[in-house]
Amino acid sequence: MHLLEQAHATLDRLAELPPLGQLRRQRAEATFASNTDANLFRGIYATFDAAQASAPSTRPLGYDNADAAGMYLERIKRIYPSDYPVIFWLQKLFAQGQSSVFDLGGHIGIGYYGYQRYLDYPAKLRWTVSDVPAVMVRGMEIARERDPAGRLGFNGDFVGAGGVDVLLALGVLQYLPDTLTQRLAALAQGGAQLPRHIILNLTPLHVLDNGGQDYFTLQSIGTAFCPYRIAAYAPFLEGLTRLGYQIVDRWQNPDKHCHIAFEPEHSLDVYHGFYLRRCA
Repeated sequence: MHLLEQAHATLDRLAELPPLGQLRRQRAEATFASNTDANLFRGIYATFDAAQASAPSTRPLGYDNADAAGMYLERIKRIYPSDYPVIFWLQKLFAQGQSSVFDLGGHIGIGYYGYQRYLDYPAKLRWTVSDVPAVMVRGMEIARERDPAGRLGFNGDFVGAGGVDVLLALGVLQYLPDTLTQRLAALAQGGAQLPRHIILNLTPLHVLDNGGQDYFTLQSIGTAFCPYRIAAYAPFLEGLTRLGYQIVDRWQNPDKHCHIAFEPEHSLDVYHGFYLRRCA
């Protein structure tokens, strides 16, 4: 086995030598630029803006467009293994009397619809999704048909998270130009009460010895290109604990990974989730 591993390592090194290495990268870039149905990543960048500036011109940027707004419709009717920790903690919080949810990046309300078959929603539940305009427009159209009780609402302003019982951020923090800590700190500085409970899931975090710096890559979701933050694990949590949050639970999402072309050291094998409660 040792000899086999050595042979593979030798082949990998040879594949990076010119002209073969250059050809491989050119082909990978062409595949990335024309992708329509895969989840692809390429490049390492120091900032959100640098990642965005590197995007090919073949697709729009971000989720604020009709094609991206039409994604994930199948999640209205199904959940995935990575959803179960979120369902577990939401059920506990609902049982304790919590009834307002601010779902940052909740798309068209996929969590609200997907979880309702597994949770006892409070009678006074108010579930607010905050996303980009095109996605929220689509979400409101769907809600008129699928949410006759009117418990689901939409608000693109993070100020709406002030005073809510539960803040959800499920697979969204990587798409933001700023951090969750920055948003919460601005909320507090504006005089709003911070959410008492935070549930995070599907969050890409790294443990590289790079001085605790976040880095960015560029993602192709098929319909668009998105700058994509990979935050440093310890500083990410420290920012939230400085705001008074206690980490109650943490878990991994082994079914999620981020393979960045030609960047094995910056690629991720798992994503992360957390439940945090703000101390009184």
